Amino acid sequence: MPIASTATASDQIRGEIARFIQVTQERSESDTNHQRRRARRRHQRSWPLTVSAPLGTAIRDISVALHNASPLGIAFLSPVTIRDGSVIFLRLFWHDRAGPCVPAIVRHATPTEHGYLIGCEFSADDESLCQIALSRGHGGENVEAGKPLQPY
Repeated sequence: MPIASTATASDQIRGEIARFIQVTQERSESDTNHQRRRARRRHQRSWPLTVSAPLGTAIRDISVALHNASPLGIAFLSPVTIRDGSVIFLRLFWHDRAGPCVPAIVRHATPTEHGYLIGCEFSADDESLCQIALSRGHGGENVEAGKPLQPY
């Protein structure tokens, strides 16, 4: 008889974030600028991520590049802007199609020379968003480009 898991969706998402931060620490350079006051140290390295974000009236998958990450959030470079306050779903390990997505809220979108720097706060404390995020990974139905926007 299988043992029932007591881990909540939020716990699973926190685990995925922790795994991602561990990998970024191992493979990245730390933010050593001591002039900035930050709640957590950020780790910088560029690698690909997939973001499912509301663009217009549909959710679109966007290929983006990691800018930096901390246990509280993530920043990435995007070819398109995403509205502040939008709920997005990040596939932190883009090559792991069965891995969970992580919910986040866009806090800023800053224009850059080649697109936008998008800063997000992870939403691991929102159990309902974490459940939606898990349904988009682990073999669940993934967001497809052009799929009509579903309410969160």
